[in-house]
Amino acid sequence: MEIANTQEKLALKQMYAVLSNLGIPLTVCWLPDPRKSAHGEIKNNVICIYDSDETVAMETFVHELLEFKLKLVTEVYRALVNSLIETYEKLCYKRKEEFLDSLPKVLEVIAELKSHSD
Repeated sequence: MEIANTQEKLALKQMYAVLSNLGIPLTVCWLPDPRKSAHGEIKNNVICIYDSDETVAMETFVHELLEFKLKLVTEVYRALVNSLIETYEKLCYKRKEEFLDSLPKVLEVIAELKSHSD
């Protein structure tokens, strides 16, 4: 859906100016769609805004912009957590394999012990 009136075009121009002034490598697309459950989202480095009302669309733009900036901070923690998970998964796998490798010997010793007691 094309942005029809001059005021809406001005709002979109302001959004682009904010992105440019802040050096944020995103573009913005205003696609009013009342059927969408979300006000907006970031997809493929594009801030998509679905609100029809200009004031709400600007609020959504600011929200998505702040979410983008916050994500830059939180992705460091996400990488750290994922790294820890990967490390512990490898450790757990190694211990499981060691256990499985030792199991026949354990069962053999138990069977031998049982045969001596009979």
